[in-house]
Amino acid sequence: MKKLYTFLSIVLISAASQAQVVISQVYGGGGNASATYSNDFIELFNAGLTPQNLSGWSVQYASANGSSWAMTALPNFTLLPGQYFLIKEAAGATPVLDLPTPDLDGMSDATTGSNGLPLTTGLAMSGSNGKVILSNTVVAETTADPTGANIQDKVAYGTTSTSGFEGTGTTGTALTNSTSAQRNSEGCADSQNNAADFTAAAPTPRNSASALHVCGLGVNGSTIAGLKVYPNPVTNGKLFIETSANAEKSVVVYDVLGKVVVNTTTSNNEVNVSTLKGGVYIVKITEEGNSVTRKFVIK
Repeated sequence: MKKLYTFLSIVLISAASQAQVVISQVYGGGGNASATYSNDFIELFNAGLTPQNLSGWSVQYASANGSSWAMTALPNFTLLPGQYFLIKEAAGATPVLDLPTPDLDGMSDATTGSNGLPLTTGLAMSGSNGKVILSNTVVAETTADPTGANIQDKVAYGTTSTSGFEGTGTTGTALTNSTSAQRNSEGCADSQNNAADFTAAAPTPRNSASALHVCGLGVNGSTIAGLKVYPNPVTNGKLFIETSANAEKSVVVYDVLGKVVVNTTTSNNEVNVSTLKGGVYIVKITEEGNSVTRKFVIK
């Protein structure tokens, strides 16, 4: 990604900050011998602190040293901070596990074949070496190493690509039918160097329904026992936060620009959010040294 953030503290950011969508995972072994999943997939992630609509964007794939890019156009979908987006691509000849519900089925991203009928094969990616770009246009690239303001991210996975990567080189490990290239720190690592930012590991596809992992807002995931955040959406100006310990909690609410709009503590599980307008918010909850972030909506 080309946009950088300067954090004065762990969550102090400018209201002018932008979304930062990256390619967070690539898997090309789908449906091959000993594959984990039946389909190839590309996973995107919003590592920034503002939403980004993906309409008019595309993901594109080329062979390790190729200059011919196949494309999947992205839909009208707003990717929230910390949210993943799963794109299902081509299937191999040996069906195994289905992917989690994809946010976009690239198999249905029709293009027109020579006979005038739609082709619905999805991107057929190499299981070991290749390259993927994220573009904010739906114009297929024609060079081995695309550059320009439209290129939002690029990942050359494996070991053989001589172009199409960010930084000093490729992700550095040839993938297998049971490994994917995964951006470190749950998608937050972005030193603009594929060699440093990615690890080959067992594929773990995540979709938009997966738990948010908002970069810079602390520990994410179910690290507070018995955590319940409700109602969602909030309709009466009160957000309730229950845990097994029911200890005093620090509660910080951020709007989609990353601005702190509520900063309080609660010992009775109730947080007053009546001053907030309708929209999407992120709440960071800290109890007994453990922190979790969750998304909620106010109607």
